[in-house]
Amino acid sequence: MYKIDVEKGQVVEEIPSFADYTMMKTSRYICAATSTGSVDFLDPGTLTVIKTWQAHSSQISSMDVKTDYLLTCGWSAKSYGAPQLDHVVKVFDIKNLKVLNPISFPAGAAFVQIHPRMSTTTLIASTHGQLHLLDFMNPDNAAMLHVQLTSVVTSMMISPSGNVWAIVDQENAIRLWASPEKLQFTEILNPTEFADEVVHARPMGVDDDCPLNSIGMPLYRERLLSAWGNDRYFEVGKPPATIDPDILKNLRPNPGGIGQIAPNPRKLFRNQVEEMKPAGTNGTAFAAPKLLSEKARDPKNKPSNGSPVSGAAETLLKTASSEVTKADVPNYYVNLAIKFGPRLGIEDFDFKYYNKTRYSGLTNNLMNSYLNPLLQLLRFTPIVRNTALRHVAGSCAQDCCLLCEIGFLCDMLERSRGKWCQATNFLLAYRSLPEAAQLNIVEETTLRNTLDVRISIANRFLLEQICGDSRREDLYNSNLDQTFITNGLLTLRCLNCNHETFRNDASHVTTLAYPDLNVFGRIRGHFPKFSDALDLGFQNESHTKGWCQRCRRYAPLASRRTITDVSPVLMINTGLDKNPKHKQIWARPHWLPQEIGITIEGGNMRVLEGESLQPFRYHRSTVVFELVGLVAEVTSAERQKSHLVSFINVAISERSPREDGNQWHLFNDFLVRKVEQIEALEVTTWKTPVILTYQVRHARHNIDDSWKGSLDLSCLYYNGSLNIFNSPEAFSLKPGVEAPEAGTHVAIDAEFVILAREEIEITADGQVVVLNPKRNGLGRVSVLRVGGEDEGIPFIDDYITINEPIVDYVTQYSGIEEGDLDPRHSKHSLVSLKSAYKKLWLLLNLGCIFVGHGLGKDFLEANMHVPREQIIDTADLFLQRDNSRRLRLAVLAELLLREEVQTGYHDSIEDARTALRIWRKYEEFEDAGIVEHIVNKAYRDARKTNYIPKWEYEAMNSDKSKGKVGVGGGSADLVLLGGRVSPEMAGSGASGTVTPVRRGRQGGEGEGSGYFESPLK
Repeated sequence: MYKIDVEKGQVVEEIPSFADYTMMKTSRYICAATSTGSVDFLDPGTLTVIKTWQAHSSQISSMDVKTDYLLTCGWSAKSYGAPQLDHVVKVFDIKNLKVLNPISFPAGAAFVQIHPRMSTTTLIASTHGQLHLLDFMNPDNAAMLHVQLTSVVTSMMISPSGNVWAIVDQENAIRLWASPEKLQFTEILNPTEFADEVVHARPMGVDDDCPLNSIGMPLYRERLLSAWGNDRYFEVGKPPATIDPDILKNLRPNPGGIGQIAPNPRKLFRNQVEEMKPAGTNGTAFAAPKLLSEKARDPKNKPSNGSPVSGAAETLLKTASSEVTKADVPNYYVNLAIKFGPRLGIEDFDFKYYNKTRYSGLTNNLMNSYLNPLLQLLRFTPIVRNTALRHVAGSCAQDCCLLCEIGFLCDMLERSRGKWCQATNFLLAYRSLPEAAQLNIVEETTLRNTLDVRISIANRFLLEQICGDSRREDLYNSNLDQTFITNGLLTLRCLNCNHETFRNDASHVTTLAYPDLNVFGRIRGHFPKFSDALDLGFQNESHTKGWCQRCRRYAPLASRRTITDVSPVLMINTGLDKNPKHKQIWARPHWLPQEIGITIEGGNMRVLEGESLQPFRYHRSTVVFELVGLVAEVTSAERQKSHLVSFINVAISERSPREDGNQWHLFNDFLVRKVEQIEALEVTTWKTPVILTYQVRHARHNIDDSWKGSLDLSCLYYNGSLNIFNSPEAFSLKPGVEAPEAGTHVAIDAEFVILAREEIEITADGQVVVLNPKRNGLGRVSVLRVGGEDEGIPFIDDYITINEPIVDYVTQYSGIEEGDLDPRHSKHSLVSLKSAYKKLWLLLNLGCIFVGHGLGKDFLEANMHVPREQIIDTADLFLQRDNSRRLRLAVLAELLLREEVQTGYHDSIEDARTALRIWRKYEEFEDAGIVEHIVNKAYRDARKTNYIPKWEYEAMNSDKSKGKVGVGGGSADLVLLGGRVSPEMAGSGASGTVTPVRRGRQGGEGEGSGYFESPLK
């Protein structure tokens, strides 16, 4: 036996056979007929004989195999003469490896073939033209036919569709049996393909007269040994320092007898060495940028855009793999990591280094951030984006609603315009769903699936979940069902009795099904296209075991799906995780089409692409889809784990057409860059597509913002507390009286609790490296009225329930005590995170202007992006020019309002009211034109008390004189929370009133001068 590579036309391996084989058929095993009438069942992998079945005593004339059944007919030796055809057709069960009852055929069975579409229907023929069409599982009911012949039958064949039978006689005449309306022939035959002529290489000599570029390279598919990757380059150290020429020309023998000496030219200080750039370094390595705080301290960095640092970063990001290292992963595809600052955490990381576009990326430092590429794909699909925003603008109050979270995320990504974002709230809701944990697609649980399998399962689960969320809100008439669900009719046929049952079938995701390359090429004569794989995925046929109503028992069933209508958004799983060998189909250039067409007419469905689509593009039954983007798995270098990226044509989601047409971008978490279309759709050894998204072409540029004019504001007028019977007071707006609108000012402050402490590592040289930053959770948010008689009175004061362990309540700096966030014990207005977030989101989209202190940190922790024009931050209003230090709220209150605040526990209502009053003071100073004078004086006075309130400064000095360390008995290790200084390890069990009593101060000698005098003076 010979194993042949049909693509190369070469004999790969010669294998000794166990018998003289005359014919072979492939199924579960390789069925090989021998010249002695037996059949050997060979293992496809090892080609060893599993079982031998003696079917006939002389020789096998014909055999066929379908699914798990093998049928043979042949000769048997007779004692009184030559071998004769057996009057039976032998049947063998390949799955159970046992012989079944034979099929009687008195005329002598010479040929047998199983129907291509009906797995238990077979056609048996004799040499004289007698035909039997029967079900070999029920052979009693056979249809008998006869062919009028002048000679004997030599061969028989059934067409792949099963509509035509061909019988060939000894005179080379072909007789066709078929229905006239189903029998079709091509009028133009394909030209005969002849073998290529062998081109003999001409001899050439390798000498000085023969250029080397005239010698051609052989065709190769494997990676060359000379293609060294970036991981093969190593740092070998610095070259020796170059000796100064002044030293060389003044060398003289050393009187000591060893070496030579020269005078010191004194061009460097003592113990100073000139910095040398290492030689032979690899320029394509992706080095992490410096922290923003490090760049600010580095005098070499200039703020101009044309600085060497920014130019080098741009060059580094544009570096692609060279021709020599084409098989390596380009540097902008690698698995990125965030470097956290020791004080500012993630805010200290330079995200602009990785993203110079106006499209925002998502950070990858959160659990389950492998969903980032899929979320970006949904955000840039206009139909999904519009549906999610319309849903979240409605009255949905369901906790853990993923559709609402997608709407929040889409709005934040659009507002950010290139700034980094985090999918914190979405991922929190995602991992809280018990169904996700059961499917092993949550990283907190034990992961049993590979990354491509996990994202494929998550794709199907996410679509089913958001369709369910939409169904609950729209009273079981979901628009998303019409967006994602492809409807079909599933036909189940019993293989024993041919009884058929029908039922409706709806699917959110379609998985591609790939044809057998050998069978496909032999039947159709060309390489399979993407449309072929999608068509098989839509109308797949499979066999299973189920209950048959007629047989009244479990029986083998054949299922076939017929599509009745397709959804406007097609979410497709490539299915390469099931059989990686199918990736060779994707390796063909331009295999993934930019556009496809689907026609459904008369119950028949066709998938068109390329030239076959053009004649039907404007047909009334043709729906044209265009590729929005794809999620791909990138297998990085050996020292990195594989990860997911997305390629998206962002031009589809633009509000108006662009002159430059398609705009393909790579989204590698927070790295975003423009790429060419051929690079986005190319499949390489290290890049494998996992998820595809197609959308109807007429939805291009269909960006709907009508939801902004129909915001449901009911949650602002109804508190919705989870413990309404325990809370003494619930705040809300007055219906019919108060209506926030664009330009409405509100004062805001938020408090946070610690959910996870930061993890640090101290290096050998003493540097502190932050491995994982501290993670905070929103614990309380207060929003106050501005203007009118009720100025300073809150209409939102929500405590947020948290469904995960709280490490530290930071009570002294948040005012939140243990039990305040527990619905069973809390005496405050307790709401869910989504409810509190939606209230702020509504105020944001209404155009309200937020007044507060340190709001940048508050909104960052709350996972909300607010434009600069909608923020009035008192920390920035009183910021001294060319000074990065911001004054604390308590310091500004003491200097400008002559009041002591935050003397006990912090209170968000008190802090927001104080920030509001400081802003009012700022307006007075601005009208008088003395803002800069007031700011400079405030910094001079704050410097005297080390930038802390005077009462705190005096208490600290008093504690030092008594031998105490710290402030208020807490730890002196301070961190920044919500724009204020907070302790990292403060005790949470202290008692006291939550809202402190404001203490007025009488200005002593020299105190307050310049702050409270008449502005005219």
